[in-house]
Amino acid sequence: MSTHSPRRSDRYFEDVELGEERTVTDARTITEADIVNYAGVSGDFGDIHVSEEAAKNTAFGRRIAPGNMVHAIAETIGIDWAVEAFSYGHDTIRFVNPVFIGDTITVHTEVTDVVEYNEEFGRIVNTYTVTNQRDETVLVDDHILLVKRRTANE
Repeated sequence: MSTHSPRRSDRYFEDVELGEERTVTDARTITEADIVNYAGVSGDFGDIHVSEEAAKNTAFGRRIAPGNMVHAIAETIGIDWAVEAFSYGHDTIRFVNPVFIGDTITVHTEVTDVVEYNEEFGRIVNTYTVTNQRDETVLVDDHILLVKRRTANE
């Protein structure tokens, strides 16, 4: 398992191994500004995200970050592909536990599937496990990527 900052740009499909794991050393603390900015962009002004008073009456007792926002942030800090890669989609995204303002999230990834897709790209499933500072899992996701294959000239 490796631990490093993301965004290496030197990898091709052939460089990726099944079972490869890493934990991203970059962590991200979720702020009120994140939630406000996300609400403005997405239109998600749900009371549980933006109203402290309304959120007090929920099972969580306080505001929580929108799951899709947490997912987007986790994907951004967890990405580690490649010379050329495209998201092919996501399977089984689960918001396991709430993320609160002030929580710091860390991303652990594991390559759980590697198959040839076509002559230009390979297909990789990268399973994300996102945890908070209390080591509680808050999100899991299978991200499918198409990653450029090495040609005879590369």
